[in-house]
Amino acid sequence: MNVKNISIALTVLVIALLATLLMQKGSYVSQATEHYTKTTTNSYKGASKIIEYVNNSIDVNKGVWTLACEAVQTVKTSQDQARLESKYFPATKGSMSIANMTRRFEATGAYYIISKFSKVEVDKKTEVKSLAGLVSVNVNALVGNPGEEIAEEEEGEEGAEEAVEEAPAPKKAAKPAKAAKGKKGKKGKKR
Repeated sequence: MNVKNISIALTVLVIALLATLLMQKGSYVSQATEHYTKTTTNSYKGASKIIEYVNNSIDVNKGVWTLACEAVQTVKTSQDQARLESKYFPATKGSMSIANMTRRFEATGAYYIISKFSKVEVDKKTEVKSLAGLVSVNVNALVGNPGEEIAEEEEGEEGAEEAVEEAPAPKKAAKPAKAAKGKKGKKGKKR
């Protein structure tokens, strides 16, 4: 009887074990499916955001290039450029620097242009100053050289005055240096 009881107990134990394995297999499949769905959904959302940012960046870059090209062809005053800016980017306004005779339009931190004008005009009725005579449109930021604009703006504010003041100084320093070399050369020959 012991063998009969043991065999019945083992049969029940094997059936219970098989039932547990089948139930766990179903749980593993549902867990794996849930994990796959969650990770692929997150990956898809992340990739969609990246594509959206890239497309937005391309649109902004294209708009600023269009603005720059049209400015070169049609703009004569800073008011003409302001109209173009509002045409392509209604929510963004450019800034004007009367001292530097420039107008800067910045669609984003990375996409901007700087227009340089030749003179400042004053409206006789309203006494409002504006820039006229477009000289150039600087697109260095659009081609990947944004540092050059910063140097040009700083140079425009301070560099012109400093360049005039510094130019005579090197000439004066150069003459005494030549005299000093000549004296050393003569001493060397006498020895």
